[in-house]
Amino acid sequence: MQCLIIQQPYASLIAFGHKRWEFRSYETKPKAVIGIAASPSSILGTHNDQLNLAARTFPRGVILATAELVTSFYITNKDLAGLISDTVEVNIHGNKLRTLPEPIGEPIEDVKLAATNPNWSSYAWQLDKIKILKEPVPFQKISQSTWVNVEIPMNQ
Repeated sequence: MQCLIIQQPYASLIAFGHKRWEFRSYETKPKAVIGIAASPSSILGTHNDQLNLAARTFPRGVILATAELVTSFYITNKDLAGLISDTVEVNIHGNKLRTLPEPIGEPIEDVKLAATNPNWSSYAWQLDKIKILKEPVPFQKISQSTWVNVEIPMNQ
């Protein structure tokens, strides 16, 4: 299965179903079901200290979930600003954290920064039917690619 490599804490926010839009600099075509792979590299710092602290314990170098990659669409800072709302409490790997509700599911501090940046734009890759795996599946990242092919056992 093709698995999208995503840095923590975002891989776990997706795997737990709170983040259904993955922001990338390019669009993609629907790929049906993909794996959500937590990058083995260091965590990606956010502007939320509580999430940064929790993310240090999040698993890395494993496939955490599967998801249907439905579509991608262009989004600007103004679009993002219109999606800012009250935060919700989420439970990620036993940590209670606050994020924007899905589909964004990211720290409000980061989204507000992007929304006020007139140069910010991205493609939102829409993920649906997210299913966390019973047991994470380890993988080896061989290249700088954002994709890795991994065989996921059928009982997951």
